[in-house]
Amino acid sequence: MREYIASRLIFLGAIAALLAGCADKAPTGHWTIAPEGYALFESGTVLPDHAYYYIGSSTMPDSVIAVDPRFTLRTRVWAEADMTESKLNGWLHMFGTEHYPPACTYRGGVILTPDGQRAGYWYSRNIYNIIRYPEAGVIEVYQPHSGAGRVCGQDFDSVGL
Repeated sequence: MREYIASRLIFLGAIAALLAGCADKAPTGHWTIAPEGYALFESGTVLPDHAYYYIGSSTMPDSVIAVDPRFTLRTRVWAEADMTESKLNGWLHMFGTEHYPPACTYRGGVILTPDGQRAGYWYSRNIYNIIRYPEAGVIEVYQPHSGAGRVCGQDFDSVGL
């Protein structure tokens, strides 16, 4: 009986390894903290050629990204925003009135391609993310997280991760 179970486990392990080898291996980029990203959002500057997206409330989002026009965002979690300086400044005002633990303050940075080119900017309370480039001109930006098993202020379980 033990030999049967052991052989089954080996067989299932081999199948799992085979399937893992067939998994999508899209190139990945980086979401990194950078002063120019933070300064861009904090100054209320809207880049007219970039597409803006947010996660969370439309009146006070958890995260905002500006995607370079060379890329199309493929997403299930980001909502597109018709960005104006007035809207961005309203969000900044709301961000400033909220009091988060120090680990959950807003930060900013750049979104980079696999070869290190800038693909956009980000502003969020959550500083870790996965960036994928599944095909030429297409970017996937996942929901950012704090890196401590949480989206700032929430457990992953409460946000469906």
